Amino acid sequence: MTVLGILFLLAKLRSLQARAACLGTIAWGVIAVQTLAQVHFDVNSSAPVRSLHPNGTFSQFPNSRLVALDFDVSTLFQPGAAQSTREILIQCMSRREGVLIVDYSPKTELQTDVFGPMQVVQEQDASRDMSLQGLAGYPGIGSASGNLNQSEYQRQSIQFAQRPSLELTLASGSLQRQRGVYFKIRPNSQSTLEGSKTFSLVLSVPANWRADLLDVTVQAAGVDPRAGRRETVLAKQSFVIGIYQQNDAVAAQAIAEYVKQQSNLSRSVKTYAKKIEQRTYPTPFHKLGAKLDLYEPEIPENWLDAVIYKPAGNSYATTHQLQMRLAALPVDVRVAVMNFQDQKARIESLAGEEWRGPEGRSTDGRPVRRDSIEGPQTYTLGYRGAENAFQGHR
Repeated sequence: MTVLGILFLLAKLRSLQARAACLGTIAWGVIAVQTLAQVHFDVNSSAPVRSLHPNGTFSQFPNSRLVALDFDVSTLFQPGAAQSTREILIQCMSRREGVLIVDYSPKTELQTDVFGPMQVVQEQDASRDMSLQGLAGYPGIGSASGNLNQSEYQRQSIQFAQRPSLELTLASGSLQRQRGVYFKIRPNSQSTLEGSKTFSLVLSVPANWRADLLDVTVQAAGVDPRAGRRETVLAKQSFVIGIYQQNDAVAAQAIAEYVKQQSNLSRSVKTYAKKIEQRTYPTPFHKLGAKLDLYEPEIPENWLDAVIYKPAGNSYATTHQLQMRLAALPVDVRVAVMNFQDQKARIESLAGEEWRGPEGRSTDGRPVRRDSIEGPQTYTLGYRGAENAFQGHR
C-alpha cells in the first residue's frame, strides 16, 4: 500500500472517531449535533397546558378542544459566536395527526431603527439660456449686426411624509399542515439573540387528551470563519417537551417520571460512551468496513434518536425486537432504555383517542400494549419490577 493510501485510511478512521465521540455530548434530554458548538440551547423539559374552551366551543374539529401552553428557549453564546450568528430557527412538531397547532405567538415582526415618519423633500431646478448673434454686410454698402439673449428659470419643490424601511426580525408560520410551527429570529440594533424567549402555542387536541410529547429543534445559522466565512449551520440541538393537562395529577406525575427516565438514559449513555463505541466498532477495521458499507455495526448508529424522538410504536414494533436490536449495549444502558420506552408508551396512552381506539387498537390499527395503559413497569438489570406508580389510575 502506498503512503497516500495509508494517509487516506488514517483520515477516514479519524472521521469515524470524531463521529462516534458525539455520544459524549448527550445531556438532559438533548442531543447536540456538533461537539464543539459555540452556541448552546436549552428548553424546559415539561409544560402544563390550560384549557381555553373545555366544552369544545370554537374548536375547528369534532370531538376536540383547544388548549394553550408556553415554553421557553434559552440561547447562550460562547465568546465571539454572537457576531457570526445571523439567525436562530426554532421548530416545534406534534407527533400525531390528532394534535394540531392552530395558533402561535409571536407572529411575524418587522422593525426599523427610525423613530416616527420621515419627511422627504424633493427639489427640481430647470434653467434654459438662448443666445443669438448675427452679422451681415455687403461690400460697398455697409454692415449690420444683432444680438438676442433669452433665459428661463423654473424651480419645483415637493414635500411629503414617508414610512421608514422595515427589516425582518421575526418570522413565524405553520409546518406540515398545522402539525408544526416555526420561529425564525434575526438580531437588530434593538434586540439580541442571546437569552431566554417565551413562545406560545394553541393546540387542538382530542376531547379525552391528558398528556403528550412535543419535539423541538433549535438551530443557529451564520458565518463560520473556519469554513471560509460561508453561511452554514453553526449549532443544532433537539429537545422533547412533555406537556400535560393542568390540574391533572396523574398526567403531571407521568410527565415527571418521563423526564426522570430520559435523564437516566442520557446519563447512562454518557457514562458508557466509550464502551458503546468499542462495541459498535470493535476494531479499526470494523470502522473502515462500516464507512465503506461492508460492515453493519452491532449497535445501530442512530439508535438513540430512534428511542428518544420516535413514538414507541414506530421505533421498534415490540419490546422483544427492541431488546434484540440493542443487545450489544451495556446492561445498564439496556435497562435505562426499557424503563424509558415503557414510560414513553405510558405518555402516548394518555394522548387521547388516536392512540386508544376500539378493541385495544389505535386508529392506525396497531395494538396498544396493556401495560402502557395501566401504568409503567420498572426494569432492574433486565427484569421487570413489581412497582407500578400508576396502579389504580386507569
